Amino acid sequence: GFAATAGITLNPRGAIVVDDYLKTNDESIWAVGDAVEVKNPIVGGNWMVPLAGPANRQGRMAADNIYGMGRKYKGTIGTSVLRCCELTAACTGMNEKGLKAAGIKYQAIYIHPRSHASYYPGSSPINLKVVYDPATGKLFGAQAVGLDKVEKRIDVLATALMAGMTMDDLAQLELCYAPPFGGAKDGVNFAGMVGQNIADGLVKTVSWDQLPSLASDKSVVVIDVRSAA
Repeated sequence: GFAATAGITLNPRGAIVVDDYLKTNDESIWAVGDAVEVKNPIVGGNWMVPLAGPANRQGRMAADNIYGMGRKYKGTIGTSVLRCCELTAACTGMNEKGLKAAGIKYQAIYIHPRSHASYYPGSSPINLKVVYDPATGKLFGAQAVGLDKVEKRIDVLATALMAGMTMDDLAQLELCYAPPFGGAKDGVNFAGMVGQNIADGLVKTVSWDQLPSLASDKSVVVIDVRSAA
């Protein structure tokens, strides 16, 4: 492409390499958006995250830096959301696949909090997955699917991720509560509390991919507590 022809440094996948100020190797050229590689502030290194939100903010920052304002770009954590029919799916940060590829040890938890207080009409479950460092409790990422208020939880977790919060911090977050909007213990709080229980040795978790081998173990009792479809 024209970037390579112009002598701009590219990564092996063809993305434009920029510094902390979104400047290329050419002193007179800045680059932003889907075309560039950015810092991964969660686990280090660089990655390519083509999202409109980060691209828009990078554009503003590059313009500021062209005028000498010296704003550093902290990186992109990949917070995104989509609607599929009635379902909302959202994510932020690293997922299991990325952590495995990076050789990083992690703990994954799965919880199913309600979108708001269960006794208030219209409540529905949110399937929330959180991955974190089992040694420090530092948050790595989260994914969620549900009918309502999914993006609210992921936005909270994205903010926690950028702030370097731990599962202990999640358990103590003070979030808006009234029965139509959430629970006295929000789903994000629940995630932190589950992390605390695991760290304290109060519970052990079993992931879905372990069930087939456990089900064939005569010493294990598997109880299906799912709601009827």
